[in-house]
Amino acid sequence: MNFEEYLQQRGLKPVTVYQHRKYTSYFLAWLSGESLSLEQVSFKEILDYADQQKQENKGIGLVNRMLLAIRYYFSWLQEQNKVSYNPVAGIRLKGGLKTVPGGLLEKEELEALYESYAVKDDRSQRNKVILSLLVYQGLTSQELHQLKAEHIRLKEGKVYIPANEQTNSRTLKLEAFQIMELYEYIHVTRSKIFANRIAERSGRKPKVMKAAEQTSQLFISMNGCENIKNSLYHLNQALRRLNPKYKNAVQLRQSVITEWLKEKDLRTVQYMAGHKYVSSTERYQTSNLEDLKEALNKHHPLK
Repeated sequence: MNFEEYLQQRGLKPVTVYQHRKYTSYFLAWLSGESLSLEQVSFKEILDYADQQKQENKGIGLVNRMLLAIRYYFSWLQEQNKVSYNPVAGIRLKGGLKTVPGGLLEKEELEALYESYAVKDDRSQRNKVILSLLVYQGLTSQELHQLKAEHIRLKEGKVYIPANEQTNSRTLKLEAFQIMELYEYIHVTRSKIFANRIAERSGRKPKVMKAAEQTSQLFISMNGCENIKNSLYHLNQALRRLNPKYKNAVQLRQSVITEWLKEKDLRTVQYMAGHKYVSSTERYQTSNLEDLKEALNKHHPLK
């Protein structure tokens, strides 16, 4: 029984089934963008997703309907024995309270995570470059997917990050060591990955490889997949082994933005983070975190 049939068995109207499928697809796309698997979704990830919807000016009523669809989806997954629990059970937002960034890594921990990731082959060399953009420029997983080779401006020592539905475009400075690493990746490692993919070899390959499109992508998979979702998943696994405190790319970005705010003004960090609204940046201010935590304790977003 598929998800649509599951919803129909519960007597939902066709229009409601359609809406639930649509809202669930939005959530699954968000998970993919954050390189998260269904098994990794907890209460916090659900609140992060809900918070993002509110930042996009969706009303509380709509966000609650989206959460209801996701709750149905996890109930269906439970029946299919694909997940052990429903992280959305009982969640219903009451107001505009935003989630509080928690479990953040300090600047020294961020740099140690990058330094301790060892380069052993082409795959790990590519991943090291990805990690540097997460740690030093605070990119999102979606932005990593969108980057093209032409967005790296080595002579200027900068990287251009295009806008998407979640973040604004911006141009950020690269660290000196990143310029050298990116040069080697673009002109040596990336070319070797392409050459290896063209060569005949065993293993699974996608039926259709969009060669022209992938040629322009900065980060490419080892096996010809159209995106680097699996690559990011395995990178996450490796980083968790290096530091058990590490969770995912979202946590890295939250940590980076929080550290930026210790040294730079609010509007500068808003630009660097690509936030569409300054309120999105304000929630990371160290001076506000304790107030936000107290508010979260007083006004738990559940009914």
